[in-house]
Amino acid sequence: MTNNYEQFEQRKQDHIKLALMPENQTAELSTFESVNLIHDALPDLNFDEISIKSTRFGQVVEKPFLISSMTAGHRRAKHINHNLIAACALNGWAMGVGSQRRELSDPKAAFEWHDLRRDFPQVSLYSNLGIAQLITTSLSDVQRLTDALQANGLIIHCNPLQECMQPEGTTTYKGGWQALADLVKNLPLPIIVKETGCGFSQATMTRLNDIGIAAIDVGGLGGTHWGRIEGHRAINDPIRQQAAITFCNWGIDTVTAVKQAAALKPSFEIWGSGGVTNGLNAAKLFALGATTVGYARPLLEAALESSEHVSLCMQTIEYELKVAMFCTGSQTLSDLPKKIEVKLK
Repeated sequence: MTNNYEQFEQRKQDHIKLALMPENQTAELSTFESVNLIHDALPDLNFDEISIKSTRFGQVVEKPFLISSMTAGHRRAKHINHNLIAACALNGWAMGVGSQRRELSDPKAAFEWHDLRRDFPQVSLYSNLGIAQLITTSLSDVQRLTDALQANGLIIHCNPLQECMQPEGTTTYKGGWQALADLVKNLPLPIIVKETGCGFSQATMTRLNDIGIAAIDVGGLGGTHWGRIEGHRAINDPIRQQAAITFCNWGIDTVTAVKQAAALKPSFEIWGSGGVTNGLNAAKLFALGATTVGYARPLLEAALESSEHVSLCMQTIEYELKVAMFCTGSQTLSDLPKKIEVKLK
């Protein structure tokens, strides 16, 4: 078991290093440039009147932003997550935690969150578990994870491409739909389904809507690509190395996924993430129909430095969003959909 934990820790630390490498980003495939916000040279409002309030699960939130789930379960995680959650507390952002998979077999792993939750009780935190683990985990054990975190909701992440490329990957997805449906019926928390960089098709989102998912975090193509990352890790596996090259551009981009989700007029909330690097990107996603926008890599880079670096990054994003709103004459986020042009491909 010790060797398994050591292997897990090494994988998680590899992921941090590799996620920061430019070659594992798909920025060249981002389609944010296909979305234009229409400039208004004479906005009939004052900058300090702009509101970026949104709603999340029926509650008004002052900030429509989320730190997307990134890392947990290894010795560096507590320091990184402390810097992230401290900045969330200061700036009113929500946070998705890294995968709680290790807590299923290692009860001590839950203590990673104990001090953070005690010190920052006001932060909205979202538990996180992979779909493959959900299939084989009892409801009581899932409840144990969310209770340990005092979670505001549960994120179930989907990463089939990553699991295929990962040397230790778990590709047993059969039964996932039933497990999700059972979870929605029996866990008294909002359930969010998230991709990790390859996006969702409209058909999949339609089916998720039918089973009553509370939110979909589209996690689209355009940022960190976990297929590429696992290809780097598969140093002794030439088949996976080659497959990672073959699938290096695989996925549905973030803009397309958000547009297709909005076209469904769904009952679920649309959370936009995947290659979002600034406040202008966020403005475009809000204009397309998102109500929450998530950031990962830019905040991870900052969190390796300090909570102050994370906070500065957050405040810059908020300011950029407000500039986009001011320069389109949008006093609230709900005004943005009227100020948009989408270029045809």
